[in-house]
Amino acid sequence: MIRKKIELREERDFGQKFNAVFVFLQTNFKPFIRVIGLTVGPLALVGGFFFGLFFSKMSDLINISGGGSAPKVMSWVFEMFVSYFFLGLASLWMMIAVYAFMAEYDSGNENINIEAVWKRGKGKIWPAIGFGIISVLALIFLVAIIFVFPGNTGIAMVMKFLLVYVAMFYIMISLSLVLPNMLIENAGVFESIERSFILIRGKWWSTFGLLMVVGLITNFATVIFAIPFYVAWIVSLLMQTTVGEVITVTGSCIMFLGSFLLMTLPTLAIGFQYFNLVERKEGTGLLKKIDQLGKPDNILDN
Repeated sequence: MIRKKIELREERDFGQKFNAVFVFLQTNFKPFIRVIGLTVGPLALVGGFFFGLFFSKMSDLINISGGGSAPKVMSWVFEMFVSYFFLGLASLWMMIAVYAFMAEYDSGNENINIEAVWKRGKGKIWPAIGFGIISVLALIFLVAIIFVFPGNTGIAMVMKFLLVYVAMFYIMISLSLVLPNMLIENAGVFESIERSFILIRGKWWSTFGLLMVVGLITNFATVIFAIPFYVAWIVSLLMQTTVGEVITVTGSCIMFLGSFLLMTLPTLAIGFQYFNLVERKEGTGLLKKIDQLGKPDNILDN
């Protein structure tokens, strides 16, 4: 079967962007799942393993009420730290890998593999971490400024909390194109931050709407993978044995592996929004099509 290559740099309305995510997955399913599964998967499984260990002992942690032995407490702290470290790393690399995959696809690479994605993405790990730190510090600074405002009454505090949430959503959406720009255009952190604000200008609501719809679908589907974990946890509480702990850990691994695979959906959606906004404001895809006039269409074997 012969299929035509999807043009990423193209203007798309809401429905077209939504459909493009699933068409892209369908036409690139094997290489995409191979790259994400074999790079993000191990990180998610390790994080899920330690999260399951920690969660399986949650009842003991609650019961100690500060009187538990120091080794037990240190063990729980260690398991929690390792869990969140690997889950955070999995989340970071998942986004980098998805945008690196799209960048390779956009460049015309017809054989996208782990090596190609790693080569493009490895240099962006530390800049992406730096961007995360900058974002957190900016949010903390913003929250501090908001709460410095006079007024400590109940209504004033409610208004401050609402203002914090509005500001957080505005900044998160406005910065949502930073990572795509870093990976696709091979740009720096501050350059990408500036470019993200420029591209989002006038398209904040459409970006928010796309993320909200795809995010709701993703969260709903994630519940399916979470059910085995919570069932396993309840069983482990009733059994209070090593078998119960093994069941909880297994359920945790399944939950996080499935969750990270599903999280590629909103990540891809943002990628398509990035290409859409770049095309609307700069027309790079149109210029590329003009340059390709008279040349044979690029086709791929499925």
